[in-house]
Amino acid sequence: MKLKKIPVCMIGAGRIGFKLEFDKKRVKPASHFGMWIMNKRFSLKAIADKKNVELKYKKKISKNISFFKNFEKMINEKKPKIVSISTWKDTHYKITQKCIDLGIKVIILEKPLANNLAQAKKLIKNIKKNKVKVLVNHRRRYDDDIIRLKKKIKAGLIGEILQISSFYVYGLLTTGTHLIDTLRMLFVETCGEVHQVSGFKNNKKNFKPIDDQNLDGFIKFKNGLTATLQNLDMKSYDNFDIHIFGKKGKILISGIGREILFYKVVTSPEHSGFTELSSKFIRLNKSKPRLQFQKLSNNAYDCLIKKKKPLCSAYESYKDMVIIDKLIKSSNKGSRLLKVKF
Repeated sequence: MKLKKIPVCMIGAGRIGFKLEFDKKRVKPASHFGMWIMNKRFSLKAIADKKNVELKYKKKISKNISFFKNFEKMINEKKPKIVSISTWKDTHYKITQKCIDLGIKVIILEKPLANNLAQAKKLIKNIKKNKVKVLVNHRRRYDDDIIRLKKKIKAGLIGEILQISSFYVYGLLTTGTHLIDTLRMLFVETCGEVHQVSGFKNNKKNFKPIDDQNLDGFIKFKNGLTATLQNLDMKSYDNFDIHIFGKKGKILISGIGREILFYKVVTSPEHSGFTELSSKFIRLNKSKPRLQFQKLSNNAYDCLIKKKKPLCSAYESYKDMVIIDKLIKSSNKGSRLLKVKF
């Protein structure tokens, strides 16, 4: 018997929503559009975007997919069970609130949750009130290799974690939120939640959105573990490196997250009685892009049909925004160390 496909709709036909699917270098699915058309459980009914989708893209997709400029009209006509939102961050709050009001119970939302903490608080309240499942696309939460790495760290691969140095590009709220969420994903279970932060203004004039900031900073977990956050210039090169130093070795997440490398502790070839980190690494994964969008759409199915929980809930994304808010406030107060409360 042929299974009935679940109707879905998209809001936003920009880069992450649509156009990246046509980037020849990217593993597919590479966008919201791609994850819906490639998952046989779903039927993409329509796409809403204020701008007209370019003709060169329109010609490449099924004529059964409708286009709307008004997303409310699209939802009312197509009656989707799931909606994904891939618009710019300053629209997330308004669009998500309206989708909830229109009765959508499962929503996939691009990060960040909202444009500021006040909006995020109101959105969380409405999500809880209406029992909606919002899956925020913090991509490492849907990365099988990062999920496995978390288990290896917890099992003691490099022993007690001593320090973390990490790097991001293109704005604290726009991209730094991914870094903060990844650090929380990896270390909250073993080190407790983020407890304190200190933010520093970055004066290098690195490339960023006009409505965002580039900050450096420290975040401290409850057990005392400290991680540095450092901003680099995306126009020079993209970067998402995380150096994790433990008593039994070091893990480096590099290649924008593709590579996970392990460095053992070895006897020093130069100094008697000393040890150091090996210059040679052991690969902990195959160093290939992962099917994160596929896992995201499957998680949406599980949330709708099997009543499971999101791998990255709105509340987890809210916590990331609390940390960002405190980093900004700290940087405006002479980099004072501030407590974090969720």
